[in-house]
Amino acid sequence: MKKILFSLFLISNLALAQSTAMIAIVLEEGKESQYLAKEKNWNIAAQAIVDAGLIAQWSVWKRTPREGDENWAQYYVFRRTTAEQDANPNNFDKLWDIVYKAFKGKSKKSVDKMLGFDGIFKDRRERQYKFVTATGWRGLEWEIGDKGYFHFMTQKNDDFVNYERAVWKPIAQQQILDGYRKFWGLAEIINKDENTKKLETGFTHIAFNHMTKKNNASRY
Repeated sequence: MKKILFSLFLISNLALAQSTAMIAIVLEEGKESQYLAKEKNWNIAAQAIVDAGLIAQWSVWKRTPREGDENWAQYYVFRRTTAEQDANPNNFDKLWDIVYKAFKGKSKKSVDKMLGFDGIFKDRRERQYKFVTATGWRGLEWEIGDKGYFHFMTQKNDDFVNYERAVWKPIAQQQILDGYRKFWGLAEIINKDENTKKLETGFTHIAFNHMTKKNNASRY
């Protein structure tokens, strides 16, 4: 179980029925500045997609690097959709029409170049997850620079989720009331792309933690 620290870099309520695509980005060496420039363009595109009702939220998080974690993603992109949006996948047929309209005065060829990642990604791995239990959220909005951490988990028995719900969720809820925490949630991984499957990690769940700036020695 490895804990990954990450902080919000770009941003466009939470229900258990919603799903989220979690995209791990491994960059080619020396390509970070080019990547960030592309994501600034994608911020415009993603906001248009949100406004059109195709997705609920889009955000980019920078992972805190650690020694010895070669081939770990430097950035994570999260794309959240509602249950209604998930039930209407054909909505994405009009995605690029919406994106092109967001860049008024530019040709499709120019927009494709602005948003393309050729030569920037070393690897791209996508997982889709849904929360199976979670606290409420302290605060109404994400803020650029917010920090949190997540760790992958592997279910070993049938009581796994019930244990997390009965033991850790009340602890997290109390920490929210005490001002130490913004959010805790446990999500089940429901889909993996081929690049993720090649890792053969066996992870089944992801636990997310978002703390406040108030110090607490017993953080989970």
